[in-house]
Amino acid sequence: MRPWYETAFKTDYLDRYPHRNDEEARLDIEAVIALIDPPRDEPILDLGCGAGRHLIALYAAGYRQLTGLDLSEELLAIARRRTREAGCKGVEFTHADMRRIPYEGRFGTILSMFTSFGYFATDEQDAQVLRGAHGALRPRGRLLIDTIARTATIANLVSEEEQERNGESARIHRALSQDGRRVEKITRIVSSEGESVYRESVRLYTPADLRSMFRAAGFVDIQTWGSLRGEPLGPTSPRLVMAGRREAG
Repeated sequence: MRPWYETAFKTDYLDRYPHRNDEEARLDIEAVIALIDPPRDEPILDLGCGAGRHLIALYAAGYRQLTGLDLSEELLAIARRRTREAGCKGVEFTHADMRRIPYEGRFGTILSMFTSFGYFATDEQDAQVLRGAHGALRPRGRLLIDTIARTATIANLVSEEEQERNGESARIHRALSQDGRRVEKITRIVSSEGESVYRESVRLYTPADLRSMFRAAGFVDIQTWGSLRGEPLGPTSPRLVMAGRREAG
């Protein structure tokens, strides 16, 4: 069976998350700027860029050296079209697996937004992403990861949910994996065209575990927050936001 992330991120993925839109991306990027102030004169990589909404927001905020990387060719095609239609000039796109980032010492900032981290079957594979990001940064460059917070996710997990949208019925099932380390989500969508099933599986890292992985990858000056808005991380924080820096020289 193919890994879930190779089949989930197709064109219809965007229909499942309509609230993840350009306005939300604009607010996200405003928060990122306030939080870590990425240099405007250095390149930025959006790691797991999807349909490009954060790239469009970055461009609108004055950033011009932008690259998006994603495994989904379908979402990359949409990102190319959407950035072009938005008047974003010079944005580059790379089709690649984030475990094998094909750059060395290029970026001043790397962003991993909207839970684009923790997809892989083992912690070591996730660690490959961090090592690759570290290598792709310039000296003193920063990586920021925005993912789900373990404690709040488990406490607030909704096991069953039904939604009706645009003539479709969606039944969503969520559960923890047997080892309690992942949240598993299965979405069944029924429409006039039949039934489609989508699976998602994301690793729930504790702040301590993720910080240890950052250190092992070579990052220093590691900071942690409970949201992109810079709120302190606590047991009710819905997000785990972590940033680390590549050492100078």
